[in-house]
Amino acid sequence: MATFSIDGLKVNYNDTTFYVAVINADKLFKISEVSRAEENPEVGYQRLLGQSRANKIAAYINDGNVIPGALILSATKKDIIKFKDNKLTLSDEPRGFLVIDGQHRLYGAHQSSKNIPIPVCIFDGLSKEEEVRYFLDINGTQRGVPKTLQLELTKFTAEPESKEDILMTLFGELDENIKSPLNGKLTRTRTITGKLSHVPFQNALMPLIEKAPLYSLKPQQKIELLINFLSSVEDILIEEYGNASKLTNAAFFQALMMVFEDACSSALQKHGNYRKDSFLDVLKDISEISLEEHSGTNKKAIKDLSIKLRDKISKQPNINPEDLF
Repeated sequence: MATFSIDGLKVNYNDTTFYVAVINADKLFKISEVSRAEENPEVGYQRLLGQSRANKIAAYINDGNVIPGALILSATKKDIIKFKDNKLTLSDEPRGFLVIDGQHRLYGAHQSSKNIPIPVCIFDGLSKEEEVRYFLDINGTQRGVPKTLQLELTKFTAEPESKEDILMTLFGELDENIKSPLNGKLTRTRTITGKLSHVPFQNALMPLIEKAPLYSLKPQQKIELLINFLSSVEDILIEEYGNASKLTNAAFFQALMMVFEDACSSALQKHGNYRKDSFLDVLKDISEISLEEHSGTNKKAIKDLSIKLRDKISKQPNINPEDLF
């Protein structure tokens, strides 16, 4: 393994070890990688690179300025850092160090015409969860991390079977299941027109996952119930408007899920199950609502639309349910 050596300091604090050094920009760019959530959703967590921001940093460096703030890196493998007698020996191989903070400064320096020295703080032995926590903690006091990306990162930190873990599972299943009306229509790391992000999804589902009927169901039954409910609404929207684009409208989706319990109760009362055709029957009258008149996005507008939707749900006396699906 090719290596290079530089002056450095080793710091031990509690159970954490990190090293402080200065590395020239060209060398640092070669040995580092930026793993972004958009490009690698399973293991990445960085924000998308802002090209204009990097260009400004490059121009700043070309004007003769330096970057005094340290970049924060994490060693991606074991045994690629050696330290002895204030000398830090690092792997010279590409992608040996993950950039936790400072991707724009690094890329801007790489774009500039000057090979400036860059201070670095290098962590050794961090887990993926620890890297994520450092990224969120550091950026929480600097440029804000998009809320939808923060929620996406809970997949690394959520306790199994916690509310956050359940929400992540539902989000992933509804996005990937080909039977789901939301298949391919959810966005994990940023806001995209025509897609539903983590933020309205969590706002809509969080109040429901600890209540009946979702609370008592097995994971796959939760997915099946939500698909049946959303599919019925999709059919009603297509019949009335020619498309179901409203389903990924953040305000409409939140208002719709506010009447989810009422729709489930009515389907169970009238038909004794949660099948799609049962939801179609109890929800069919929502087509009478002029959705163009409900274009607001604030909490009041969402609540007002939910009231209109709730008034259209068909209700009947109780019957004894035998088969929920």
